[in-house]
Amino acid sequence: MRYLLLTIIMLCSLSSFSQERVFAGRVIDKEKKEGIAYGIVKVKDRNEGVYTDENGRFSFTAIPDSVKAFIISSLGYAKREISTGAFTKDSLVIELQKESTGLKEVVFTAETGKVRRRYLGKKKLRHTSDCYQKYGEEDAVFLYADKVNKNTLKEIFVYITNEGVPDTKFRIHIYEKDPGTNLPGKELTDSNLIVHANTGNEWVKVNLASKRISVSGGVFISMEWIAGHGNNEQALTSRKHADVTNHNGQVLGLARNYGVPYMCHRSAFHTEWQSNLDYGLDPRLCPMIYGTYTYIKK
Repeated sequence: MRYLLLTIIMLCSLSSFSQERVFAGRVIDKEKKEGIAYGIVKVKDRNEGVYTDENGRFSFTAIPDSVKAFIISSLGYAKREISTGAFTKDSLVIELQKESTGLKEVVFTAETGKVRRRYLGKKKLRHTSDCYQKYGEEDAVFLYADKVNKNTLKEIFVYITNEGVPDTKFRIHIYEKDPGTNLPGKELTDSNLIVHANTGNEWVKVNLASKRISVSGGVFISMEWIAGHGNNEQALTSRKHADVTNHNGQVLGLARNYGVPYMCHRSAFHTEWQSNLDYGLDPRLCPMIYGTYTYIKK
C-alpha cells in the first residue's frame, strides 16, 4: 500500500510537470510603443510558432520544459531572443528596435526622357487551378524584367479566388534570386505589406512605388498566409474540393503554362526554400502574380 501511494504521488508529480502552459505577450515598437502587427514569434531551434495579431498580441501553448526560448521578429526590426523564463507574468511586453535594412534605393536624378512602364511577368493569365495552403506557408514565383537602368517596381497584382475565406489577410514579399540555388535569396521588402481580397475572384493590388525597389533582371514575388488572433482561422469549405479541410484562409489562383521556370515553396516557420519540382508538382502551374515597373527612356 505504501509503495502504491508513492507511485501515485510520483505519477501526479510527473503529470503536473507535463502540463501545458500558455505563453502570452505583446510585441511593440520600442520607440512608438505601438503594437507590431503580424510579427513572428518562433520557437528557438524548432519550426513552430505563431503570428501576432493586428495589435501585436500573441499566445503560444506548450509544455514548459519543451520550449527554452522564442525568436521574435518582424520586417524592419532587429530580432530578439526571449527566454521562456522571462514569462513570469500573465502577459509579457516585448519591444523591438527598428533597424536599417541596408537596401539600396533607386535614386532619381534630373535625367531627360520619358517614364515608361513594363510588365513584370504576364498580365493576361487564365485561372486554371487553385493553391490551397496552411497558415504560415509561403509560395513564390520568379518574374522576369528587362535589364534596364534604374527600373523600379511599381505594383504587384495577386489573383485570389472565391474559394475558402477570401477576405483573410496575407503578406507580400519580394526577394532577389540567389544565383547559386535559383531560389529566393535576400529580401528586398523592409516593412509589412499586408493585403486582402474582398469577395474573391479578383486581383488584389499592392502599390510599391514608394519602396524604390530595383527589379533589374527580375525578382521573386511571394505570398505568405498569415494568421493571428485578429485574423480568421477557420478551415476552408469548398464546393469544388472535398480534401481542403486541413487548409485555411484565402486561395491563390494558379495559371497553366505561365512560362516561368522558377516556382518554390516554404513551409510554416521554416527558413529554407524548396522548388515545387521537389514535390512532384506540375511545373507548368504557377501562381497568378504579375507586376509593373517603370524606367526612363532617353
